[in-house]
Amino acid sequence: MTNNNILKKIAIANNLKHFEIKECFELGGMEFSSSQVKAFMAGPKNKNYEQLSDEMFECFLNGFIIYARGSVDEPSLLPRTVENHIIGLVESENVEAIEEIRCLIEDAEDSIGEVD
Repeated sequence: MTNNNILKKIAIANNLKHFEIKECFELGGMEFSSSQVKAFMAGPKNKNYEQLSDEMFECFLNGFIIYARGSVDEPSLLPRTVENHIIGLVESENVEAIEEIRCLIEDAEDSIGEVD
């Protein structure tokens, strides 16, 4: 299995759009145009196909980790995957799940207040 195939499978499994894949590359330290990202996602028989090297794939994976869980230097920021999931709950009007998240946040705030 090639790096391009693995990239496609990760993108599909995590519902990543092309601009989010591009952002993962940037977070990993490499910048590509949107057309280059689409070339990585194209099939090998496509005229625009571009092979993803090990170094480029490593940058994507490092950036994807930061994209998914947030930066180690900024632990107070909400990871994008969590944020996207909450937005999805709001858009689908899942009131029960949103209420549960609100309660969890209140419990966490209370616990933090007790420590101080």
